[in-house]
Amino acid sequence: MYFVNKDQLNTKLNYLQQLIQDYPNNKDNHYAFERIAQMLIESAVDIGNMIIDGFILRDPGNYKDVIDILALEKAISENTQTQINQTVDVRKQFVYYYDELESTALIALFDETVPYYQNYIDEVIQFLKSEDVPITAFGKKGE
Repeated sequence: MYFVNKDQLNTKLNYLQQLIQDYPNNKDNHYAFERIAQMLIESAVDIGNMIIDGFILRDPGNYKDVIDILALEKAISENTQTQINQTVDVRKQFVYYYDELESTALIALFDETVPYYQNYIDEVIQFLKSEDVPITAFGKKGE
């Protein structure tokens, strides 16, 4: 491991945790659902990129590749990889086809996969601990 900005990584892990907590109470609001769902994807990929950069792993070619590299390097499980990648597959709908979204199908997908975002957090933290990177996610701001 060369360098992982611990503070920035903790901030992103906390943000992802907050999205997971906010999801159930906001999926009935179309706009809130869209934002939370898209940011689940974006933040998971962002966290993955930080780990890939910090450990000098191979360069990802796209969003799915980030998740795939994490699974290949045993930072996350294959099950988590599969579930997160299902949501990465629909990212373009949020970015480019937001005016044509089929919320019902997307909500069903995210209802199924949001628990795997929690697994993602837990598995990433466990991986970093095993690599002797001290992580204090879910602490108070400023700690």
